[in-house]
Amino acid sequence: MHEIHDLRRIDLNLLVILDALLAERHVSRAADRLAMSQPAVSHALARLRELMGDPLLVRVRNEMRLTSLALELAPRLVLALDGVRGLLGGPAFAAESSHRHFRLGMSDYGAWVVLPRLLRDLRQSASHSSLGVTQESRLEMARQVAEGELDGALGVFPELPAGVRAWRLFEERFVCVCRRDLLDRPLSLSLPAYLAAAHLRVALQDTLEEVDGCLGKLGLQRRVALTLPHFTVAPALLEGTDLVLTIAERCLERLALSDSLAVFEPPLALPRFDFVQIWREDAERDPARLWLRQRLQQAAQD
Repeated sequence: MHEIHDLRRIDLNLLVILDALLAERHVSRAADRLAMSQPAVSHALARLRELMGDPLLVRVRNEMRLTSLALELAPRLVLALDGVRGLLGGPAFAAESSHRHFRLGMSDYGAWVVLPRLLRDLRQSASHSSLGVTQESRLEMARQVAEGELDGALGVFPELPAGVRAWRLFEERFVCVCRRDLLDRPLSLSLPAYLAAAHLRVALQDTLEEVDGCLGKLGLQRRVALTLPHFTVAPALLEGTDLVLTIAERCLERLALSDSLAVFEPPLALPRFDFVQIWREDAERDPARLWLRQRLQQAAQD
């Protein structure tokens, strides 16, 4: 990246546009979010590419992806802009003395992946504050955020109500797990064997589960023997059964899987997905919620 020594030579509004571009990964959607014209955002992207010495967004097949530099900049940028918003919004949040009760929505996946790190941070830096975590459907969590019933929520939210903003915490991918002796080749299953197997499906009640959605687009269908809404308990149900589980990779963190189980790549290209935090846009000037968003971002990056 080019060295930048004199901030007076830079239009800092470009950083706001960069924030939208990195979040939306799409020029038209970023323009809608910023209430700007698409040509104006395209021109700003060209200036940002020149300024950073990097393309930032590149087209891969039918989607735009972030370069390695953009992935590195994204969490730092959101923290920096949130800091500016907090500065303009009033006094900083005094975490060490606050008795604020925060309310977050997340599934057991979010609690498994992000909550341990977040809780350690909160106990060290805001020991008088408290945290309440609830789990609802994606639609219901988004509604509660939109109506101010929650300070934020973590999850996969393909659609959001008006006035709710999202920021990507990390990208996740799917892996498969089953008994090792069920594999029809070393550390893999062929697609026919995968489709013929009995599956344990993890699905929330208001969404088409991502794996079945991908199979359906290909005109394929798997045989589901058990459906449950809990991500982290699923791997423990595999031992001693003939079930195959396709699950987000981070669910397997900190699990001591039996030697009888194998983790392997799915036999079809399943799209990666973004795990995000969401919040009410009109609450961005609340220093306490700003502080919480920053802690969530850091916990996810850690």
